[in-house]
Parts: sequence; C-alpha cells; structure tokens
Amino acid sequence: MIRAFIDKDIASCVQLMADLGYPTDEQSLQTRWRHLLQQADYHVLVVEENHQVLGFVGFHKMYFFETDGAYCRILALVVSSEHRRKGLAIKLLDAVSDFARAEGCRALAVNSGLTDQRSGAHQFYEQYGFSKQTVGFAYRLTEGDKNG
Repeated sequence: MIRAFIDKDIASCVQLMADLGYPTDEQSLQTRWRHLLQQADYHVLVVEENHQVLGFVGFHKMYFFETDGAYCRILALVVSSEHRRKGLAIKLLDAVSDFARAEGCRALAVNSGLTDQRSGAHQFYEQYGFSKQTVGFAYRLTEGDKNG
C-alpha cells in the first residue's frame, strides 16, 4: 500500500536513508522532514506491507524557470535492500506520476550520483522511461559537508 508519510514511520525511514547511503539519526531526520513537509510542495510517500514501511519516495513540485508549467523532482527514492526487485519502487514512482498528473505537471525529474554504487538506480530509471538530459554540478559552501 502506498500512503503519505506519518511521524511514526520515522524509525523505518532512518534505516532506509542508511540503505540509500545517507546515514542519519532519528532526531535529525525528523527535524529535517518536519521542516520540509511544512512546505506545501514537498511530499513523502511510503510503501507499506503488513504494517512495515519498506520504502519511500520524497519529491517536490517545482515550476520551470525557463518555460511555463510545473514538474515534480524526485529527491529520494529507496526500497529496503531485502525487498528490492519486487516492483515496490515502480509503485512509488507510479504514485508520484499520478500525483504529478493530477497537479498538472508536465514531467518528472531526478538526479542521481555518478558513482558505480548508483549504476543500478540509473538502469532502473531508464527502464522506467527517464532519459539522460542534463549534467549537474555541486559547489560546497561548507567544508566537510558531503551532502550539501
């Protein structure tokens, strides 16, 4: 079942963030997501089976700068390592697609790291129908901030 994130899901999401490669603690994630989810265009959906959260997708409705219209940017997508290849990530992306269409969005977008660790994710996105279109750059404003 796909549903909106609720506060009691936070412990499961901490483990999922670690699976994604971004270890965190419960308090930090809860504070961060409360801040994000107070913004109307940020969303987190979870996939749940037997009352267990097995994955989540975080996304943001955004507006094109260069043209009219809106799109949804996927900010994080993860399924627990022991439940991958069962179609759960597809269900999460389908839910984001449905949301985006209902909101009048014209596209979905996602960025993914250029590491060998992410090659499976890149293949997954391409199989879903995403195409490589841009190159991204990051500039760190603080030293030691690997996630910034």
